[in-house]
Amino acid sequence: MKAIAVPALLLFLALGLELLIHGAASTSKHYIVYMGEHSHPNSDSVISANHEMLGSVTGSIDEVQAAVVCHYTKSFRGFSAMLTPEQAETIAASELVISVFESKTISLHTTHSWDFLGLNSFEQYNNLPMKAKSDVIVGVMDTGVWPELPSFSDEGLGPIPKRFKGECVVGESFTLKNCNRKLIGARFYHKGFEAENGPLESWNATFFRSARDTEGHGSHTASIVAGSLVPNASLFGIARGTARGGVPRVRLAIYKAWWFSQPSEADLLSAFEDAIDDGVDIISISAGPIPPQNGYFSDAISIGSFHAFRKGILVSASAGNTGLPGTVINVAPWILTTAASSIDRELNSNLFLGNSKTIKVIS
Repeated sequence: MKAIAVPALLLFLALGLELLIHGAASTSKHYIVYMGEHSHPNSDSVISANHEMLGSVTGSIDEVQAAVVCHYTKSFRGFSAMLTPEQAETIAASELVISVFESKTISLHTTHSWDFLGLNSFEQYNNLPMKAKSDVIVGVMDTGVWPELPSFSDEGLGPIPKRFKGECVVGESFTLKNCNRKLIGARFYHKGFEAENGPLESWNATFFRSARDTEGHGSHTASIVAGSLVPNASLFGIARGTARGGVPRVRLAIYKAWWFSQPSEADLLSAFEDAIDDGVDIISISAGPIPPQNGYFSDAISIGSFHAFRKGILVSASAGNTGLPGTVINVAPWILTTAASSIDRELNSNLFLGNSKTIKVIS
């Protein structure tokens, strides 16, 4: 019995190891397939060509439909799909493909703004022609917007520029009335995030399946760029003054691609596609990949910015908050990379102790 049991055990272990290796190799991940600009006549023909390429590795149309997550059909051609590493490698070998890379997490950034640059007087902007100020459209890609904030008031603004082709997409707690002559567009993207992380509802956190912001970062960055004047603003009575953006009279188009402070690169590319097609003048992104950054065409912000640049759209992106000293990201030559080497932000207050002593504190 012992002579039979040992080989049987070895056979069982060998089969188990083979299954483990095969299973690990076959695990699907979310990949982005980027193919550059295209000459297809319309979006339907691009999608059909994408399905044909994807079908060459999945084997059937049903598997194609199950695998595909996003299509990119306007400014550039590509798609994102759930693929095994072997399938991704096969597609990458095609001469039609520029790059295939796994969709990664992009972290949010933030820091101090216009006063630090010496732009401390709204009157500085009054010398600019009114029409030029109010017809510039800035697309902000972030966590969304809280439209009721006074920073997004449209008081004093004229009609929405006719060249803008964007939409105010309705969703949870976000209606057409939440857009105005200041917030002229709002979109949101979640297919990529849910493909990688499961349904939004499974996160056990507050969210709105719409462009509404529950994290604050998107509302913050949008107001830094173009917030309307808000007199007598303060943080619980500290730093009281008039809050405003860099150019308070420009228009905003919001592209929400972040959920729970992390986006899918696939969703971010969808946001770029729409922003370019909508006709924004500037795209602002206060976020970037976790260092070290991949090559230009294996990075969603670099790819999207390249095609925006080709259409005459300026992309301004932050240089990052993490990494070794001197580390920067978003450094593609077609991106305006912004950073500060120091800050002067201080909030001064008094801390009252139980022994009746008072300590001055700075944060």
